Amino acid sequence: MSALVARARALVALDGPLATTVVAVFAYFTVSVSYLACLVPLFAFTGLVGWQATHLAVWLSAASLLPVAPATFALLRASRLLLAERGEARAVRAFWAAFAEGCRRLWWAAASLSLLVVLLQYDLALFEGSDAVLLLVGTGAALAAVLLVGVCVVSGSAPTVDERVSSSGARAPSAQRPEGEGAPSAQRPEGEGAPSAQRPGHQASSAGAVETLTAAATAIARRPHIALSWLLLIGVGLAATAIPLLGPALALFLPALLGAGIHICNDALRLIPDETSSTS
Repeated sequence: MSALVARARALVALDGPLATTVVAVFAYFTVSVSYLACLVPLFAFTGLVGWQATHLAVWLSAASLLPVAPATFALLRASRLLLAERGEARAVRAFWAAFAEGCRRLWWAAASLSLLVVLLQYDLALFEGSDAVLLLVGTGAALAAVLLVGVCVVSGSAPTVDERVSSSGARAPSAQRPEGEGAPSAQRPEGEGAPSAQRPGHQASSAGAVETLTAAATAIARRPHIALSWLLLIGVGLAATAIPLLGPALALFLPALLGAGIHICNDALRLIPDETSSTS
């Protein structure tokens, strides 16, 4: 009897498995709601305007998709934290911090996604009755989703260009010389030397965009079955939200579950071979 009481107390303790599970479920819920909050412009466009073969509707839909790229980046970052730390993860704070980071780093991905949506919608508006155009639009949407997830995964697992430049600069020979020896570049007055180190702006940003997109496309081309697993997870998740009664409740947990599922597929199938993170 005493053993049963001890087990029951351990089960319902504040640091027990039951409390940890409840906290983890709540963390998945809050991360999912945070992601859905980023999609409010898209939901507003869908409810108020919807699909129309007009210039205004096409450009409004493209504008409503701008938060999708940084929100997806933040979702994958927070879901990785949930898998690693479970109930102890501060996932909501990590989500919004990653969302702000994604707005700075992945603005080009958001703009590219919106531009691609504009092109696909104009094709659909001009050739609405063509089966070939419908197939083209569906294929383009699937490729856009796969590339978006790949870019967000690669961006979350690799250092930025600025970080690599700063780390390489920290290991420069002039920075490792002892005191008393030359290092003339460190003694130059402001405005004279190291012009390339003072211009990290657009060159670093464009280089980072090309590197990230190339790395994502290369990883997907080497393991296309992982991209298919992403599409399968997204399709099954969206179909599950249509289940009567259970669908709306599941939708409140779906984004975080999809993010965790994507990470599990990436780790199990080794999307990035040198990635050291684990889901345990």
